[in-house]
Amino acid sequence: MIERFGEPRKLHFSANFLDFECELVRQTRTKGRLHDITCFIRQTENEFVVIQKHQYANTGIYRAPSGGAKVGESLESAAHREMHEETGLEVRLLKFVLDMYLDVVCSNETIPWRSLVFLAEPVAGIMRPVDTYEIFDVKVMSREDLLGDVDKLMIDSGWGGFAYRSFLTYEFFKRLDELNI
Repeated sequence: MIERFGEPRKLHFSANFLDFECELVRQTRTKGRLHDITCFIRQTENEFVVIQKHQYANTGIYRAPSGGAKVGESLESAAHREMHEETGLEVRLLKFVLDMYLDVVCSNETIPWRSLVFLAEPVAGIMRPVDTYEIFDVKVMSREDLLGDVDKLMIDSGWGGFAYRSFLTYEFFKRLDELNI
């Protein structure tokens, strides 16, 4: 991945997760997965494709789509599959921007998580959720909205996962500016 998409910035974050969030992470762990591949799909110079899941439907909170690799599946194949399932779009990965390490702090344990964060662009498809069991809505939002109103909603939610996604989103755009891409 690094050879094709560049060396990412490595960052660490720790967040206190609510009990129901910890249970979701534990369920994912039982499937042998403690990672996600997040793609910021750039629609225009300043607009990105974002998703909303059923757990926070109609809250105003949207975030970059993400998902995990299945056993034996390459990270690149997983990124393509997950982006299609969540957004209806076929994407091209452009840059490996962040390699994020998260401590999911639960009441009785800390679970390590990793997010591989890419800049991508759409190359085909119609923007609509394919996996409607997981995804409630998909739309395009500006960078300013994601770093402004949406970020405030994430922080105010009290969810550890949203505190992490807020940090990840801020660091993604900061790194994009540094790379001038």
